Amino acid sequence: MSRGIDPTELPAAKSPRLSGPTTIDSLDEDILLEIFLHLPSLATLLRAALTCRSWRRAVASSPAFRRRFRELHRAPLLGLVAEPQRDAVPAFAPAQHRDRDVLAAISGGDFGFALTALLDPQGYAPDVPLHWHIQDCRDGYLLLANWDAELLAAVKASTH
Repeated sequence: MSRGIDPTELPAAKSPRLSGPTTIDSLDEDILLEIFLHLPSLATLLRAALTCRSWRRAVASSPAFRRRFRELHRAPLLGLVAEPQRDAVPAFAPAQHRDRDVLAAISGGDFGFALTALLDPQGYAPDVPLHWHIQDCRDGYLLLANWDAELLAAVKASTH
């Protein structure tokens, strides 16, 4: 019996010939972002995004990706801001972590500078008392009040 071509079967697809090895740079941006979704933490994502311009641009240019990443990964506690003394400026106390990416975020953070700026070292407001008190904290912002001077300050911690 001779083997003829069955008209109901599709012809076999030809495999594309690769011109060279596949590298991570040749990945489509959507595939790269899908891989980034599987990273364990925001700190790890930040370190990955800082690897090169195209990776940073991929993360920065996609609000939908960032929103999805936040839904899948809870932000770690980096530390606490407390009022150590009644008339002292609130201070940042870093949390103890074993995750090296979180430790890198803590060590690269500028948590104290914004608070020490409230001390007014240049003397622009020498008559303002330094009685700053924490009123609220949300999304990385502190709301501080100095009721003696009738001032409010919103301070955002930043990481480098």
